[in-house]
Amino acid sequence: MRSSVSAPDLGLVESLLAEIKKIPCINSHSHMGPEAERLAQQMDALDFFNHAYPTADLVVAGLSSENKEALFDSRRPLDQRWSLFEPYWNRIRLTGYSQCILTGFRDLLGFDDLTDATVGPLSEAIQAHSKPGFYKTVLQQQANIAMSVVNMEDLIEVDRTLFLPLPRLNRFSMLRTAEQIHAIERDYDVSIGDLCQHVEVIRQVCRDWKEAQVAGVKMSQSYHRCMDFKERDAGQAAVIFDRLLQDDYAGLDSAEGALLEDYLVFECCQAAAEADLTVQFHLGMRAGNNGGMEGCSPVPLIPLLQAFPQVRFDFSHAGFPYLREGAVLGKTFANVYLNMSWIHIISPFGSRLDLREWLQMVPYNKIIAFGDDLQQVETVYGHLQMARRNFAHALGALLEEGLLSESTALDVAQAAFRDNPAMVYGVNA
Repeated sequence: MRSSVSAPDLGLVESLLAEIKKIPCINSHSHMGPEAERLAQQMDALDFFNHAYPTADLVVAGLSSENKEALFDSRRPLDQRWSLFEPYWNRIRLTGYSQCILTGFRDLLGFDDLTDATVGPLSEAIQAHSKPGFYKTVLQQQANIAMSVVNMEDLIEVDRTLFLPLPRLNRFSMLRTAEQIHAIERDYDVSIGDLCQHVEVIRQVCRDWKEAQVAGVKMSQSYHRCMDFKERDAGQAAVIFDRLLQDDYAGLDSAEGALLEDYLVFECCQAAAEADLTVQFHLGMRAGNNGGMEGCSPVPLIPLLQAFPQVRFDFSHAGFPYLREGAVLGKTFANVYLNMSWIHIISPFGSRLDLREWLQMVPYNKIIAFGDDLQQVETVYGHLQMARRNFAHALGALLEEGLLSESTALDVAQAAFRDNPAMVYGVNA
């Protein structure tokens, strides 16, 4: 059973929140692009909903594909786009995705609501504040984010005063065609003639990324399969890899594709272990609409966790909605960390309840409080304010139950927002 759902005193919540805001946050999971790219976009207020999360809410609220395309066509006048948006806005405004956007609009731009009267002035305000240097202003000065771990397909240069790279091993482990191998050969200036050479490239890439001081490596297999990786025979995997090079391959989602992928995921974890890199897995619901849930549960990962006790496994999204299953693994595996990225805006109230349970179930050094999983700095800011408030509510409830003191509550917040991700990702900021 979950802890009591009674809400703590709001005065206590506000007091804790004020102190939590003083803790510099390490943002564990972001998709922010370079500031120059954002400045070139010339965004208006409705463009903030042109993202997988709020767009998915609009679609399930009834927005048609045709109207969605028109809504996000910046060549159309803003008032025409608003007329398409407004009927669905009232239906989605309470969701965490929308509240995240509204919080940024309110705190950073001074607009309490998004209406037909404010959408124009708000869009003008967005343009006015989107100037060179505004990333640093919003992220560091207004949000108090010390460092953001940013996801990327391959290692690219970032502003190291704001960001720490987290490149993916997807292209090495999720093989679909021979052309994919040829692209790796071109991009990394290597020759791959067999599976052993491919594995050696993975090991070298992990060594190089470690030297470049990345936060870790990421894999996103849960977007296409259950996370039931098995240790596979190298000889069988080599035969399949040879057929892939000859374009005689059934594909990633076939039985032979699963065998090869299983083998390569184990090899990626081995390479990460040798390079002392954290491995982050996407574990939880999929972005967008009409997705499957077979990759949500972290339980099938147990054989991999057992095989690599020396690897730090970051469960990004913590297996949402299977947060209790994730917590069991965080409680029983020393190498598992529960990352609350995204889930504060998937289910703000549910995050509070689950956090209260986690704090009485899992050593708090295993909890990573925040990862925005977003693209725009204003929504990153809004998401972080929601996460801090969720922590203030959860810690306030435990404080009222007499389970901890206020100083201990702030120690927990310090660990979750800063110290734990700093350790997991090797952050010195």
